[in-house]
Amino acid sequence: MTKIYIKYMSDSAIATIKANSHFISEKMKENPDDNQWLFDFLGENPFVEKRWRIDDFSLKTSKNGNYKDVDYDNSITLYEGLKDLPGHVLGDERFWCWLNFDKFYNIALQAMPITTESTLNLHYTFSAGTRRGIFFGVLSRSYFRVALTIDESLEDKYEYSKFTIENPERFRNLTWRTFSSNRNIVIGTLKAEKKYIHEHGEEPSTKYYKEIVKRISEYGSVTLLDANTEDEISDFVYNQLEELAS
Repeated sequence: MTKIYIKYMSDSAIATIKANSHFISEKMKENPDDNQWLFDFLGENPFVEKRWRIDDFSLKTSKNGNYKDVDYDNSITLYEGLKDLPGHVLGDERFWCWLNFDKFYNIALQAMPITTESTLNLHYTFSAGTRRGIFFGVLSRSYFRVALTIDESLEDKYEYSKFTIENPERFRNLTWRTFSSNRNIVIGTLKAEKKYIHEHGEEPSTKYYKEIVKRISEYGSVTLLDANTEDEISDFVYNQLEELAS
C-alpha cells in the first residue's frame, strides 16, 4: 500500500480563513468537489508536509447524497487509517484542517454542507476551542467516536462505535467532559443506554442523556470515578435512566 506523509494546514492559512469566513463559506458552497479555489485565494500551498507517514486511504461518498449511508464505514476507515499517529497530532486542529480542506474536502462537505459561517467556524476551523472543537469537527468527531468506543474484548469490537454513530446523542454530552477519556466510563455508559433501549423498546429522551452526564459528574464528587469498573458505571447509569423515566 502506498505510504503518504501527513500534512498540517499552515497557521497563516487558518488565520486567513477565519478572518474571511463569509467569503470562504460562499466559495465552499459554490465548489463542493474541488478545492483549487482555496489555493488561488491564498496564493500559495497552505499545506505543510510533516514527518509522519500513513498508508494512503480513501473515504466513500453517498451516491444519493445521504451521508448517513456511509458514515459508519467512513468512521471506521478513518480510525483504522489514523490510529497509529501520535496523540498530539490527532489533537491538532492543523492536521484536521488538512483533511477537511484538502485530502477529504468533498467528503467533509457531503458530511456537513456549509449553510452558514457558523458551520465553517464550528465544524471546520475549531472555533469552539481545542476539546470541544475536536468533537464538533466534521471528520475529527467521526474518528474519536470510534477511538473512544472501540472495545477489543467484544466479538464485534465496533459494537459500541456503531451504537454511537447511529445516534450521536448517546455519546455527545460525554465528550464535553474530561472523564470521556476513561474507557470504563464511556463503555459503561453506552452499555447501560443500550440495555435500557433493549429492555424498554425505545430511545431515552435526549434530555436524559444530558442529565446522565451531570449525574456522573455529581457521582464523581463522592467517589473516585477512575476506580469504578465498567460494570459499576453501567449499573449506575442504568439506574439513573430508570429513575429519570419513572
